[in-house]
Amino acid sequence: MCIPAISLIIPVYNLEKYLEKALKSVEEQTFKDVEVIIVDDGSTDNSIKIIEKFCKKNPNFKLIVQKNSGPGAARNTGVSVCTGKYIAFMDGDDYLEPKFLESLYSAAIKYQADIVCCNFSMYFPKQDLKISSLFNSLPGVYTKTQALKKLILDIGTHYFVWNKLSKREIFFENNLKFEDMYFEDISTSPKIFYHANKIVLLGESLYNYVWREKSILHSINTEKINDFIKAIGIMREFFESEGAYKDYSNHLWIYAQKSKIVVYYYIVNLHARSMTFKGFMENISSAKKSIDYFMSKEFNPAPLLKVPYPIKPPEKKVKIKKKSKNSMWKK
Repeated sequence: MCIPAISLIIPVYNLEKYLEKALKSVEEQTFKDVEVIIVDDGSTDNSIKIIEKFCKKNPNFKLIVQKNSGPGAARNTGVSVCTGKYIAFMDGDDYLEPKFLESLYSAAIKYQADIVCCNFSMYFPKQDLKISSLFNSLPGVYTKTQALKKLILDIGTHYFVWNKLSKREIFFENNLKFEDMYFEDISTSPKIFYHANKIVLLGESLYNYVWREKSILHSINTEKINDFIKAIGIMREFFESEGAYKDYSNHLWIYAQKSKIVVYYYIVNLHARSMTFKGFMENISSAKKSIDYFMSKEFNPAPLLKVPYPIKPPEKKVKIKKKSKNSMWKK
C-alpha cells in the first residue's frame, strides 16, 4: 500500500453553495500525492451529490458519511482513518490557492518541520473582496516554545487549524482529538504545537477563508460565549497536566485579558440583538469571574472542565433555541 504524503481532511455540513469552488480548488492543487478525506456530517442539502461527483473524477477523493455530530467530531473521524505522513485541514466553504499543499509540504521536507503554517486571506463573497490577513509573524523557523508563545497570544500565529500542515504522528502518538464545542481550534491547536519540535511559518497567503453571514460572530449566543471562555480553561488544564504551565503562564494570562474584551463585546452584541439589557452586568461579571478563575491559583485542573460562572441568555419574548450539533457548523 502506497502511503500518501498528505491527508487533507474536509468536514462538511450543508455547504452546497460553496462546495463546488472549494473542491475545485483541491482538485487544482499542484501537489498530487494527497488523499482527500471528505467527512459529511449528516447534510440534508445536495452536499453529498456534489462530493460524489468529485469523487468519481478523482480516485484520491474519499467520502465518509456520518450522522450529524458537529465539526470537531467530523475532523476526528477524518484523522482516525487518514494514512498520510502529514495532515492538513480545510473547511468545506473555503478555498485554496493552487500551491497551498505544495508550499507547505516542501517547507516541511526542507526544514524537517513538524508543523508548517501559512498566512491566509479573508474573502467576502457579497463584495467579491479578498483581503490578506494582518499582523502576521515574520516567516522563519521557530522552536516549539517560540511558536507556541506566539500561538497563545493569537497574534501573528493564529489558532485556526486550516492554514497548517502537521505530522500525523503528533495526533496518533498523543491521542489528540478535537473537543465537542465551539472554538475547538482554540482548545486543540496549543496541544498540537506543544507536541511539535520545529515549526515553520511561511509568508505567503495560501488559504482563503470565506466570510459567511451566519458566522460565529454574526450568530453569537450564550453557548458560544461560554465555549470561548471554556477554551481558556482547557488550555490551562492542558499545560498543568503537562507540567508546563509556568513556561507559558504569562502569555496565557495576556491572552485571557485580551479575551475579556472579546467576551464583553460578544455580551453587548448578545443583549443588543435581544433588545434587552436585563442581566447585562451580571453576565459581564460572570465572564470576568470565570476567566479570572481559570488564571488564578485556586484553579483546580479537571479533564471534564466547566465554566464556573456561565453566561445566561437575556430574557426576551421569543425563546432562544438550544444548541444543536447542526448549529455548530455556522462559522
